[in-house]
Amino acid sequence: MKMRQVWLSTWFALALCLGGVVSGLEAEGSSPPDPLAILQRECVSCHTESKRKGGLLIDSRESLLAGGDTAPAIVPGKPAESYLVEVLFPDHDSHMPPKGQLPPAEIAAFEDWIAADAPWDAGHWASLNLPEKVDVVRGELPARYAPITSLALSPDGSRLAVGRGNAIDWYEIVEEGEEENPPLQLVHSGTSRGHSDIVRSLAFSPDGKTLASGGFRSVRIWDSADPAEPRKRFEDFLHGRQTAVLFLESPRRLLVADSLPTQLGRLHEVDLASGEVRTFDTAHLDSIFSLVSTPDRTRYATTSADKLVTVRDAKSHEIVSRLEGHTGYVIAAAFGPESRRIATAGDDEEIKVWKLETGKKVSSFGSKGSGPYYGLAWFVDPANAGKKAAEKDEEKAAAINTDRIFAVAESGKPAAFVELNEHEGEQRSTGARERAFDKVDSPLFALAVHPERQWTFAGGEDGRLHVWDEKGKRQITLEPPAEAESIASRP
Repeated sequence: MKMRQVWLSTWFALALCLGGVVSGLEAEGSSPPDPLAILQRECVSCHTESKRKGGLLIDSRESLLAGGDTAPAIVPGKPAESYLVEVLFPDHDSHMPPKGQLPPAEIAAFEDWIAADAPWDAGHWASLNLPEKVDVVRGELPARYAPITSLALSPDGSRLAVGRGNAIDWYEIVEEGEEENPPLQLVHSGTSRGHSDIVRSLAFSPDGKTLASGGFRSVRIWDSADPAEPRKRFEDFLHGRQTAVLFLESPRRLLVADSLPTQLGRLHEVDLASGEVRTFDTAHLDSIFSLVSTPDRTRYATTSADKLVTVRDAKSHEIVSRLEGHTGYVIAAAFGPESRRIATAGDDEEIKVWKLETGKKVSSFGSKGSGPYYGLAWFVDPANAGKKAAEKDEEKAAAINTDRIFAVAESGKPAAFVELNEHEGEQRSTGARERAFDKVDSPLFALAVHPERQWTFAGGEDGRLHVWDEKGKRQITLEPPAEAESIASRP
């Protein structure tokens, strides 16, 4: 018999023996080790949907049956043939856990569980993966603390929602007229107060009739036509900060990012009609900063403090791509107009462009000394689109790039990047040409871009809302309504 087989036989015998001891202890009132609890404690951090080391996901009985790159993790009723048990022994080439050794009693517990056909309690598993919800004493935000932390533009480009402090201000976007009639008109201010904390996220429904907002352990649903009071409130199933919200293809399907910093970033799909909630506990192992969908709404992406980007199918929520390459928090993302590419950016001060089909990075660029990027938007560049349409030579026309990626950074300097050079391994310095915008003297945290006029709206630490024209010239700055003597002040 080979040495490996001797080891396995010895350990199996010891485990079976201890399994009998454990059964005896259980009869006396002690409980045997919990296999699901051991999986959560020792394994799940490396085998989530965002990591899948060895190709293995551990989040259900089905995922264990599917296995990873080698074989099914378990064979129900046959512990001796189950890879999950085999790797627990110290002589295995892929020994698990990698930095420790489970005691024989816990190995025996796994064997007993698999021998009993590996029953899976989904509710128990969810509770094991969820940090304890603790009570939080909430104070009132200071009256003067009103940073702009989120912006949302209605799909038709007629209304802008501004998350300022713990309130939402609503602006109508009108044709630019005289100086006393700026292109933004305040229509509701201070009435949409539904959160005890700052408004961390905003999103309009596809039809523009509904706005969702996220705060701390709270999601509010507003009627765009009458936003004085929230139409619906959701709180009970939320554990952390609602750092991003996104409507899927239907106005009743809302996706909510529920973030516990350094612990968990999970997703909830909320049916706004029935109130039914579907939760995904293995989205990320840290806060989720953004939720964005493709223009055709068939896929959506999540970006996180765990430096990962996941792209999911909008109906099944299955991950179709994982993008790894950022060296810091990934804070913002935007899909290309054709839904086949995505741009991501964040704490490492670099914008990366990826092809969804291959998951490969094809370009990278950024502004020098920009600071973290907090917002991205991707549209067709009108100038280059005009050149492309006018070019008679097909080969020359194909070479004209029409991409325009807008970015807002903490430095207070927005930018637009055009003429993207796509090439795997492309150096940052040659990835795109930058069109710099007029700078402001306060950090910026939120971005929205008008799809037709390509005006840029941004706000940040001081609560002022800035507007740039399509050429990057700052046209207007709006003071926080509660403190402004007049609605607008020209730069």
